[in-house]
Amino acid sequence: MLKVCPKETASMLTRDGVRLDADIYRPDAAGEFPVLLMRQPYGRAIASTVVYSHPAWYAKHGYIAVIQDVRGRGTSEGEFNLFVSETADGFDTVNWAANLPGSSGKVGMYGFSYQGMTQLYAAAAKPSALITICPAMVGCDLYADWA
Repeated sequence: MLKVCPKETASMLTRDGVRLDADIYRPDAAGEFPVLLMRQPYGRAIASTVVYSHPAWYAKHGYIAVIQDVRGRGTSEGEFNLFVSETADGFDTVNWAANLPGSSGKVGMYGFSYQGMTQLYAAAAKPSALITICPAMVGCDLYADWA
């Protein structure tokens, strides 16, 4: 297992100028690493550790883990409108994450519930750096399968 750098908080700007904030957990090692991205509305400090390992665990295993507050949630700017901005913001975030220092340029997304939908919407935009998604506990159709 690798050592982990202290958590870093970073911001990016979406194509319409909205600042989105993320916590980044990196391996403390030389080289390039794939990125695991979770975009969520629940507060990035939680990072869904009730279901998934803490992001530092992924960093110990050779990934850059990025936990981002979606638009209008946590400390990210903008107005939160259920799923409205997730396609464009997901595309922009995947491209941003792929270009983080130390990134191999490959991004995977994970998470459940709302985080699962952020993956489906980002994937629909087809960012070339997005290699895999792992949505859990989510419907395939927001209008027919969600609740």
